[in-house]
Amino acid sequence: MSTDTAAEPETGSPESPAPLDVTIVFRSDWGVSTGTGVAGGVDATVEKDGRDLPVVRGTVLTGAIREQAFVVAEALDGDSGDKRWRKFVGALFGSVKRARLVSFSDASFSSFSDGSIPADDELKQKAVHEVVSLSIDEKTGTAKKDHLRLLERARACILHGTVELLDKTLDGRPLLWSADQRKAAELVLTVSALLVRALGSNRSDGDGLCSVLIGETGEINEKNVDQEVRERCRGRLKQWSEPAPDAPDSPDSPIDPKAGGLSDIPVIGRKDSDHCGGSSGTTFYEADLDIDLTSPVISYDVPFSNELRSLDFLRGTALLPIIHHRLQAAAKKNSDVDATAREIIRDAVVNGDLLVSDATAVVNSDLLVSDATAVVGVVQGMPMPLVLSRPKVEGSNETEGVRVLNRLRTDEPENEIHKPLRTGYVFYLPVPKSADSSEVRGRMGAPALQGRQSTAHNPVTGAAGTGQLFLARALPAGMSLRATVTMSEKLYELVKDRLDGAFRPRRAFSERLGLWRLSGTYGQAKCRLGDFRPVEVPAPKWDEDGTTTLWFTSDVVVRSPGLGPGGSLSDLCNAFKRAGVPLELAEDPDEMRFSAGIRHRRVDSWGAADRRPRATRTVIQAGSVLRVRPADTGSSSEETMERLARLSVTGIGELTAQGFGRFFVNHPLLREEEFRLISLKHKDFIAEGCAAVKSEEER
Repeated sequence: MSTDTAAEPETGSPESPAPLDVTIVFRSDWGVSTGTGVAGGVDATVEKDGRDLPVVRGTVLTGAIREQAFVVAEALDGDSGDKRWRKFVGALFGSVKRARLVSFSDASFSSFSDGSIPADDELKQKAVHEVVSLSIDEKTGTAKKDHLRLLERARACILHGTVELLDKTLDGRPLLWSADQRKAAELVLTVSALLVRALGSNRSDGDGLCSVLIGETGEINEKNVDQEVRERCRGRLKQWSEPAPDAPDSPDSPIDPKAGGLSDIPVIGRKDSDHCGGSSGTTFYEADLDIDLTSPVISYDVPFSNELRSLDFLRGTALLPIIHHRLQAAAKKNSDVDATAREIIRDAVVNGDLLVSDATAVVNSDLLVSDATAVVGVVQGMPMPLVLSRPKVEGSNETEGVRVLNRLRTDEPENEIHKPLRTGYVFYLPVPKSADSSEVRGRMGAPALQGRQSTAHNPVTGAAGTGQLFLARALPAGMSLRATVTMSEKLYELVKDRLDGAFRPRRAFSERLGLWRLSGTYGQAKCRLGDFRPVEVPAPKWDEDGTTTLWFTSDVVVRSPGLGPGGSLSDLCNAFKRAGVPLELAEDPDEMRFSAGIRHRRVDSWGAADRRPRATRTVIQAGSVLRVRPADTGSSSEETMERLARLSVTGIGELTAQGFGRFFVNHPLLREEEFRLISLKHKDFIAEGCAAVKSEEER
């Protein structure tokens, strides 16, 4: 049968080798099972892509190729004692100590085995069908009671994908591939693919029979597949007679100092008197970083049992290295950048010259437009303030919304039971001061995370491994997020003419984000860096009673008196005091209203550079709210407010460069006693026309 593939011309460079085509030709029914079913319908569904067609995930393909790659390595090493090929394959597919060097994309439906491609409606009906399964009693030879199952199976077809030799390490350093290294990697991948005989579930029943070709063209002899595989493998192996090369390393890698020396290590410099966190007179510039997810992205959260959880936003911790590495790379490529300028760029993060906020969901402004105000573009979500409540029994009206009380401004309701709002985001719609308090002030909601269930298989038996079932949750494909990149004036003047080169083309670039970002199934995103503009420092005023409200829009990391994990109210007040803004909590004398709404959460993360987990932190959760007044320290209230407003630009506490510690001062939403918010649906967070939304609605 014909694969109808043609080799693309090689357009890669030594730093970025061209991707290789992957073709999967199935010769029987097959399916990668999801482990889930439909109530009242099929008991086991198969994985489908955004077009609602069967797909082989990159993670499945990687596991199958990796298993055969070590077989190829053993054959190439032979009786050699140094096992160079085994070491090369181990580096190619990664280990606990180092990340992989190859990434497989998902293999998507191309055509049926006979080359036909029906119309869309007919294609979906023919691509997947249902089969009946029974469990037979070993003693009687008859069907067991209540053991009838309906299973989804995909028909024999041809799928296409790609495999890429990565040009960057997990922590962003460039990888240089020599010609011998590329050829060795292609040899291993090509021969390993030929050895794959079946993919998907129910392989022991004869399902999933296939041929996998990487970088290959021509026809597969359907009548004598085994003989053709042997001939192709022999032909490829005869083309290589040299020992395996060393695995590619970054020229800045500390693993091989001879390759070019150690990477630049940032140095914490002595800050000028006018460069202290942003609570003084430093001028900052900012730009929007828009992120469109083209595949699910796992934003790492603390795992629970066999569930790999995800946050509903992207931390600045994941975005900051991307921006910083690109700026450093652009500076190194330009000969007109002197050593002093390179040092400033190198040390920008540790010296507070470069900061990146968390990326939160955005929605189209059409969802928020009212007669009172017109909003253009998109509106970014802000974490739900933890001082809001809504009636427990009141339903949500799509036009009038939900009635929400601000417990900072109102007493405990006497005639109805309220429940606190603790999750999701607020998409605020500015309104004139004369607007009625019953009017809608925006929307609220959170994107629904996507879950995928997977099982690790035993390579010896081919069956599911014991205790290897896990569930991975991720931000869905088609979702859009926005972060803010902030630079000091000193850094901005150095890089402003090189931004187009660092974030090309035209400041639009593709990136891998989140956990499992090298898997090919997760982590794909398209990013756009907007134009920089001077930061407008807000000019809030104290309320008539001499107090104001702080609304934290990101998690806050503060130290305890013993320099350990903090997070108490006193730790937060001490952090403000150290920043030159002495504050104290403004408590309600009647104790009928909230003076604070604070929650905490645990933050775990993984260091890509040293390949080990970082220390666990306890932080004040985003959405926490404080009602504060200036502490009696001799400073004027106007001076305290001015410093507080400037501090809101860069954040309070530790790790502000990574987006921690951001807050609003006296936000207009929290000045109102009562208002309405309309609930958003999942489709509101996904780009219009996205295939993921269409398939979800059709199902």
